Amino acid sequence: MLDLTPSPAVSDLDSGLPVPTGVPGVYLFPEQFEAVIALLRRGIAALAAGERFRRLQLPPVFSRRTIEQAGYVKTFPQLLGTVHRYPGDSKAWSRLAPLVESGGAWYADQEIGDLVLLPAACYPVYATLAQSTLDGPVKFAVEAPCFRQEGSSEPGRLRSFRMAELVTAATEDYCASWRAEWLDRVADWLTALSLDVAVEVADDPFFGPGRKLYQAAQRMQELKLELRVPVADGVVQAVASANLHKDHFGEAFDFTAGGAVGHTSCIAFGLERIALALTHAHGTDIEAWPATVRSILY
Repeated sequence: MLDLTPSPAVSDLDSGLPVPTGVPGVYLFPEQFEAVIALLRRGIAALAAGERFRRLQLPPVFSRRTIEQAGYVKTFPQLLGTVHRYPGDSKAWSRLAPLVESGGAWYADQEIGDLVLLPAACYPVYATLAQSTLDGPVKFAVEAPCFRQEGSSEPGRLRSFRMAELVTAATEDYCASWRAEWLDRVADWLTALSLDVAVEVADDPFFGPGRKLYQAAQRMQELKLELRVPVADGVVQAVASANLHKDHFGEAFDFTAGGAVGHTSCIAFGLERIALALTHAHGTDIEAWPATVRSILY
């Protein structure tokens, strides 16, 4: 069968905006857009310069067992991308080939492997803390290519995207005050970039089964706060979030802080979405942006 998926035209690459690939939620990113992403990395690093973060660059795949242990699968299995493998060898495949050529599915004999596509950048951090005793706050700055199976035609609704996170593991009081401080800091930062910011209560897949009950409890406790800005005409999306996980990951990975089960908090930045918001507000030519905006990111 011919592949009728439309390919991007060369002219599309000149727009400076993400280029559709014909697969919902998967885009190509031209150099103008990547220049904005690079500036955002610098801006986030400058924002975090006042604290000591252990910096980690993460791979796009991670242990399936760890993601299961963290509780992600219990709540949002439909969003998780899994990595499969063919269990045979070239001889086994040669026996299967005639069936495939006659219309059989080439992937029919594949088995799930020990990896999944990373759904959020913070998960590997919690695994590094397993069975440890924290003498004080432990902080990480991470970035990862992430994947969630929720592609649509809505601008910014990506299946493959990049996430930068600042993560803290500490006592309950410390994580709560740290999250509050960073929520204000990120809201002020986005406002200084001339983006119209709204902070809204949301919910997250961090907390086990009983989704509706947990969602209601999260909203009452304001465990997840999203910072939402326009990313396209008529489209407002969360570009960052400030999250309290309470002792969920401390229990899942058996680490303590201050003589009790450890608590965690994270600040997440969706790099493509912030870049979309900036190009929507100021255009794709960075040199034409307001000097006050450029000065924050340079």
